[in-house]
Amino acid sequence: MVMRGKFLMISILLTAVLSLSSCVKSIQQPADELKLYTWSGSFEQGAEVTLSFTQTEGYLEIENDDSSLSVGGLCMLTDDEVLIFDDNSGMNYSFGYRLYGDRVELNRDGSVLTLNKVESD
Repeated sequence: MVMRGKFLMISILLTAVLSLSSCVKSIQQPADELKLYTWSGSFEQGAEVTLSFTQTEGYLEIENDDSSLSVGGLCMLTDDEVLIFDDNSGMNYSFGYRLYGDRVELNRDGSVLTLNKVESD
């Protein structure tokens, strides 16, 4: 009877641990983390920048008081570079990136832009 109770308790604990572990997102590469979240930033000059991803596409949106730029389409990611093929213009846009926990630094031609991770609800 005692052995049966221990077996039942171990089975319940094992099931609970396995259930909880399936809720945790496994992040193995910087590109994986970059794609899991939306990143955004607001800047003193009034610009707002958002970077987001789906399974195969990337979107970069820049809005300012008097203008906006939206780039989106097929996306390729490495551990330090993003390449977005824009559906509307037919052009491609590439920039480097580096992750620092809850922020990402985008860099292109010596300019650096820092965005923060947007936590999902």
